[in-house]
Amino acid sequence: MDDIQFQSEREARILARRKRIQERLAALREGDHGGGKEGEKKEEIGKGKQQIIESKRRLMRVKFRTDQDVTSVRVAGDDRENQHRIQEEQTRQDLRAKLLAEAEQSARQNAAVAMRWADLFSIEVPQDLYTEIEAQRQACERIISSKDGLIGEVRAELKKKDDEFVKTLKRQAEDIDTLLQYMSRQFVEMQNAFKEELDEIENAFLQERSDLLESNRREMQELFDRRSRLEQDFMDRYLAAVENYQQQLEGHRQMDAEEYHILKIKLETDIQNLEQHLEAMRATYQLNTEKLEYNYRVLKEREKENSTTIESQKKKLSRQRDILSSLKQRYAETDRRYRDENMRLTDEYKRITEQFKDLQSKFRHFELVDTKKYKEVWGMKESDVAALVRQLLQADKVLHEQQLGWDWRPPDDAVFTPVHTSGPGGASGAAGGEGGEDEQDEDAAARAREQEVSERLRDQRNWGALGLLCDEAGFLLDSKAKHMIDRLPKDEQGLVKAEAILRALGIADGASFDQLIDALSADSTVEMRAKGMGVPAARIVDEKGERGPAVLVHPDDAVRRLKAFMEVYGTGPSRAGGGAISGPLRVQGLLRRAAEREQEFWARMTHVISDKGVRVWKALEKQLERYLVLLQERSGSLRDVESLQHQNNELRALLNQYLSSRINEELQIPPTQVI
Repeated sequence: MDDIQFQSEREARILARRKRIQERLAALREGDHGGGKEGEKKEEIGKGKQQIIESKRRLMRVKFRTDQDVTSVRVAGDDRENQHRIQEEQTRQDLRAKLLAEAEQSARQNAAVAMRWADLFSIEVPQDLYTEIEAQRQACERIISSKDGLIGEVRAELKKKDDEFVKTLKRQAEDIDTLLQYMSRQFVEMQNAFKEELDEIENAFLQERSDLLESNRREMQELFDRRSRLEQDFMDRYLAAVENYQQQLEGHRQMDAEEYHILKIKLETDIQNLEQHLEAMRATYQLNTEKLEYNYRVLKEREKENSTTIESQKKKLSRQRDILSSLKQRYAETDRRYRDENMRLTDEYKRITEQFKDLQSKFRHFELVDTKKYKEVWGMKESDVAALVRQLLQADKVLHEQQLGWDWRPPDDAVFTPVHTSGPGGASGAAGGEGGEDEQDEDAAARAREQEVSERLRDQRNWGALGLLCDEAGFLLDSKAKHMIDRLPKDEQGLVKAEAILRALGIADGASFDQLIDALSADSTVEMRAKGMGVPAARIVDEKGERGPAVLVHPDDAVRRLKAFMEVYGTGPSRAGGGAISGPLRVQGLLRRAAEREQEFWARMTHVISDKGVRVWKALEKQLERYLVLLQERSGSLRDVESLQHQNNELRALLNQYLSSRINEELQIPPTQVI
């Protein structure tokens, strides 16, 4: 594959080279055709430059012709090499096919020979065995002969390759000689052509130089004649002007002498005055010089300090600019990311809201089913636990009466009081009844509860309490809800914030809303009820029997009232005549109370045996373990005694056998005489 790829690349290079040669020929032909047009511009270009252009064209033609001769040798060599590589690839493919065929054939023969070796072990006749071994040897010789034949072919191919290599070297030497001959001839032709063209160019430039010198000489002569005429005119004008200027200078000298005498007297007086002023100014300047030197040194020090301060401020300014640019970039990235995240979260919120509504309806159904199953499993496990506790009490009774000889006192019957007093049947019936309600009825009831809350929110009598709730219970809202409320118009923020706080408190119907308003009134008894006092809820009713606007509690006590409200209506039992809070808080309260009752049940079950009884059991267990160890030691001693008795009986039987043996009669001193 590598040879084929190399051959294709080589052919591509040859085609590209031929294309470039054709383009050069076309360019030369266009240059020859365009020679007539360029001939019209010879006068404008110049003889020397025109000769250079013609010489370059002629040298290009000579070079192209000689390059063709040199390239023909290389093209012929590349063609021979291409044919040689194609033939080599064909030979290599044939040899590879022979090798594969011989390998496959030898593998089959080797397999046949290997299979025959196992049959030779079953032959017992020597002649047949010799015949089979001889057949195996002939098969092995055939395999070896086929491989030797292939090796001979490969060696012949190698010898052929060596001969071809020698021929190729000779052919390459001949090509190199031919190439050198063409290159030498090209060099000689190019050298002669360059010499001739240089001579032509030199002659053209010399002719052009002589023409140019002659034209410049004539132009210079004309300029010299013109200059001489201009100089003569200038000298005439100059002499007339000099004579006029001398007359004017003589008049000016007389006037200047008089003015000079007057000015000299005046200046001498001024000099005396100025010398006196100079002495005074020198003293002043000396003092000012000392002051300025001092100020200069002070300013130098300040300049150093200012330069240091300026450098530090520049560095600080550059650092602050870098920080500002990084912060701007970070702010832009953060703003873009949060905008994208806000859009994504908004879409996700809508999707999750729809899923949550669907999940609520499913949750109501599965909650009833799970509650029913849980109570059934609880009843079953409760009976099992009660049976196990009774067995434990029976064992405690046996230990007290039989092992310890004590009087046993049974525990109180309240230990076995069930957690779910309604019973499995009642719970199942209630769950079945609630589970059979229609989804539309549940949705209608939920919408009715939401409508009750909305009506009470629009009631102006409740706006004061809602405002107090928004001002004092704003901490119940998370950051996302606060951010969304801040983005709403101001006339909608209060209502939306109140709805969010009511949702956080678990207010889902009108009854719980009225209880919350009652808890925020000044005369509410919710705090006393939270402390366990049986005080009825206070209500403000007008003359028509309707609830009127209540006097609100002080804002400092609002949070404490909300806490008492949650303790009373969030976790406590339902009041008579009033509904408890419906929603997540009510569910949590019910679950918490059920968990407390279950914990109490398991606590009773785990402490059915008192701590004193457990300690007695541990002491009894310890003594019984010691007694068990003693019994095990006694059992081991009894087994040892039984083993020794068995060995003694065996030794007695063996001794009696030795004494009663007839061999003793043949001895000179029998053992019976010694014993």
